Amino acid sequence: MQAQNRCLYLDPQHRLKLVLQPKPVPTSGQALVRITANGICGSDIHFYKDGRLGNFIVDRPYIPGHEACGVIEALGENTHGFAVGQRVVIEPGIPCGHCKLCRQGRYNLCPEVVFLSAPPIDGTFCDNLCVSVHALHPMPDHMTDAQGAMVEPAAVAVHAVMRSKMRPGASAAIIGMGPIGLLTLQAFKAAGGAHVTCLDFMPERLRAAKAMGADEALTPDALLTDSFADVVFETAGSAAGSASMPLLAAPGGVMVQVGWPGGNLVTFDVAACIDKELEYRTVNRYANAFSTAISWISDGRIDVSGLITHTFDLTHADEAFAFAAQHPDKVLKVLVTNA
Repeated sequence: MQAQNRCLYLDPQHRLKLVLQPKPVPTSGQALVRITANGICGSDIHFYKDGRLGNFIVDRPYIPGHEACGVIEALGENTHGFAVGQRVVIEPGIPCGHCKLCRQGRYNLCPEVVFLSAPPIDGTFCDNLCVSVHALHPMPDHMTDAQGAMVEPAAVAVHAVMRSKMRPGASAAIIGMGPIGLLTLQAFKAAGGAHVTCLDFMPERLRAAKAMGADEALTPDALLTDSFADVVFETAGSAAGSASMPLLAAPGGVMVQVGWPGGNLVTFDVAACIDKELEYRTVNRYANAFSTAISWISDGRIDVSGLITHTFDLTHADEAFAFAAQHPDKVLKVLVTNA
């Protein structure tokens, strides 16, 4: 058990530094979690490279990271149902629990939600973290730490599929085959989806899509048909990809915005949307998706092994971020482990 807490801070000058701090002590309703693994999210890379994502700006040093799992090392009072030594996944969005939206089950929209790693809120790139037990999900004994760190992005995919209100046997097009696109492919199939066409410009990512169950994996310029998908997911955060959704969607179809386009603005062909009577839905992280994500990873319906392309330890986290930022053609998911 480490006496000090290594914390990885990112500052507004795009610099990462490990800082030693006292080990935190859990208060009432909290658990002290020893972090064992973190995934580097695309949003972490945006904050590292650009200093912002959407409305969130790095204006002071903070700790990034929100794709994490670990082991409970201590418990505060009023933490029934959890035990020291228990392995857990952290759900980083912590809502108030009592507002109208929380009571409706849409707690991701809670106006008081605290999201770990959304600047200036500190995240999970540290050795130890005190967090509400309501944010913890037990990990099955056979689940690895690498799988545990992939639950959070898998929950995004599960929530995206739930937001699509797809029916078994539906077809889909997925734009962007990064980690979220590849997880959405698997979640869509796990939920009963049928034919899935995956689109990306990177050959390595198209090969990964085929390996993970895509029926077709094409560059956008190789697509010969339009108006074919019951559901279109945009997972790349591309304005051009988002603008292409009405073209790909079948009449009566659904467009699901998962990625966050730079600049926050997208131009749609509204006439195509009206002619086809399309629905446009958006995804704000997730709600009620972690249990499903854990189950589907645990039983193999979502296989994350092919997504983790590189692993670093926390001591070399700055190298991990730099590598992920500089080599998007080689990286799907970078994992950072705590030795």
